[in-house]
Amino acid sequence: MTEVQEQQLGRAMNAVQEFLVHKLLFPKVYLDADWNGNKVDVLAIDRAGAGDVHAVRLVPVEANGEPDWQFLVTRAASLINDQIELLCSLLSQYRYVVLVSFSPGMERFYPAAELIRRMLAKDGVGRIGILHVDLAEDDPSVRVILKAERFRSSKEIVELADRFVAEHTANWEYREEL
Repeated sequence: MTEVQEQQLGRAMNAVQEFLVHKLLFPKVYLDADWNGNKVDVLAIDRAGAGDVHAVRLVPVEANGEPDWQFLVTRAASLINDQIELLCSLLSQYRYVVLVSFSPGMERFYPAAELIRRMLAKDGVGRIGILHVDLAEDDPSVRVILKAERFRSSKEIVELADRFVAEHTANWEYREEL
């Protein structure tokens, strides 16, 4: 990955972090987290670290010189498909795949019905969300393509979140003024 691509992914992480900060009550946000042995680009734990866990994986969608938006849409679906198994196995209440695009055209992407079905938990309780970060513009923006639905919680998720918060310093957190 080139330095420019790495910088752009950093900008995308910041945009997703801002999205989660505005969506959640009092989150603690961690960038480039090792979450139970899995790389998570953005990890947010709501309610000052005692609430639901939101795990995010960034997926760059490059045009590879192809100006055709249909190429981008097909590539995006393939990249999401590659992430589903990992995201379904993550221990978190909310899971997201974020399509990061560096060129216009992704605004037309919406997943096919079969892909949406595959993003559901086996029992239907929970769905992986899809976000899009548009880096084609000067100011990165986040768009919800498919809303995430809450997966079942477990004692294991709660204990993992408690340990993680105790052992790691958040990159962003709400702090009350004294």
